[in-house]
Amino acid sequence: MPDQNVKVTIIMNPTAGRRRMGRIARFARQLRQAGLQAQVVPTRYRGHATTLARMAVREGTCTHIVAAGGDGTVAEVAEGMAGSDIILGILPVGTANVLARELHVPFDDARNARNIAAGACSVVWPGRLRSSEGECLFVQMVGIGFDAHVVHVVSTRLKKAVGRAAYVLATLASLWKYTFPTMTVSVDGVSHAAASVIVSKGALYAGKYVLTPQSMQQHRQFSVVLFGTAGIGSSIRYAIALLRGNLSRQKDVTILTARTVEVTSPRNMPVQSDGDARGHTPIRIDMPDHALRIAI
Repeated sequence: MPDQNVKVTIIMNPTAGRRRMGRIARFARQLRQAGLQAQVVPTRYRGHATTLARMAVREGTCTHIVAAGGDGTVAEVAEGMAGSDIILGILPVGTANVLARELHVPFDDARNARNIAAGACSVVWPGRLRSSEGECLFVQMVGIGFDAHVVHVVSTRLKKAVGRAAYVLATLASLWKYTFPTMTVSVDGVSHAAASVIVSKGALYAGKYVLTPQSMQQHRQFSVVLFGTAGIGSSIRYAIALLRGNLSRQKDVTILTARTVEVTSPRNMPVQSDGDARGHTPIRIDMPDHALRIAI
């Protein structure tokens, strides 16, 4: 039977569109029908979800905070909850919702609400990124190089209109504009050369596609994917291998396990985390001091 003292704060982006707004309102009703107290709090600007989550933690009135959005929204909320005992819920209404897929969070909202009411959760370890924009947590992955360039240039308006297809269009356009510089990547103190790098907590990328053979969500480690060959042809080959599920078998793709990653050269390489632009190199990636409890 649900705990009548469970209070849930739903942090959501009001620019998500009418369809998603209606879904969030229905989810709040489903939580109440499950016997919980639920309130919806809208964000007003990038980073506001972190501020709202910190306020909820300080007030000490909620047992759960639900991030209504994609991986970027989840990461912002997680940043504000860092070090607290509050459980993070996910209402996957973003573009790719990779973390929700990783953890098998139900996309059936009624079932998701019942799970939150039941108190089931999983302990995961986020990562910590330091870049030219400062410090932030990430819950799924960081990209440096080509995929980060795509995130930096993708149209927000087009993303809202066509979803993941906006990234496909931005990728095709970027193939002819990106210069593919070679970067020096330090993985646990050992230097490697790479054309692009993805540092991942999970096994999936861009939704359901398998990036690495193993998830690191429950471990204080990352998977570091080093793409060894630059250029348009190699990028297309990597994309096809990702779609086919055999990226890890490409002879010029190296996957390492690490606790710290640094990219210092060249400077001003684009960086993205959890699908949001996060400044430029130099960067350092390591582990925070606290894990997260995520409702499943």
